[in-house]
Amino acid sequence: MEAAEPDGAAGDTVLIVDDHPVVRSGLTALLRGEDWVGRVVEADCVAEAERIASLHPIRVAVVDVGLPDGDGVELTRRLRLAHPGLAVLVLTMTAEPDLARAVLAAGGSGFLVKETGPDLLLAALRTVRDGGLVVGPHLPDAHRVLAAPTPGEGTPGTGPFAALTPRELQLVRLVASGASNPRIARQLAVADKTVRNQLSALLVKVGAADRVQLALLARDAGIA
Repeated sequence: MEAAEPDGAAGDTVLIVDDHPVVRSGLTALLRGEDWVGRVVEADCVAEAERIASLHPIRVAVVDVGLPDGDGVELTRRLRLAHPGLAVLVLTMTAEPDLARAVLAAGGSGFLVKETGPDLLLAALRTVRDGGLVVGPHLPDAHRVLAAPTPGEGTPGTGPFAALTPRELQLVRLVASGASNPRIARQLAVADKTVRNQLSALLVKVGAADRVQLALLARDAGIA
């Protein structure tokens, strides 16, 4: 299923993945008022979401956790692997810190509960679109979710960061703080494109898959 906006509409494409039609319709109506949104497409399951993402250049995906043919965490992981430039914000009924950590570990950029107000939701979507991280205030100990290392294959300690320049370490700390690319550009007095290029090089140098993993590694190493 897809919304009615034409493919040629200016602005970014947003994918909404939820098996409740009322939720999808409400989010679509809310997003139509945003000047950065050119097209909204909808899916009610994992398979449909992946199909649509393969057909359209999705910038942001809003994903529910409970889906008929899978879960939103795994969908987040698969979308991010297939489309690295796509930002995923998970919107769910469950305010569980462990679930939020799993979303971030899967490459997600945001975690909000469905009781979040429209203004905060739109602000969160703009933040993840610009490369930032968001964990909603309704989540217990929200400030600790980003700070805690995610269980997995282990972390390299300070190793990957030992060879970084002071400028690169500054960029790491800004990313770990949740700053978006435009905010980083303003703070460093450089162009947005420069931030993107430097961040891409930094990810390769550190061996991180994305900015979420970079932030987690930095916090585990105690440099952020």
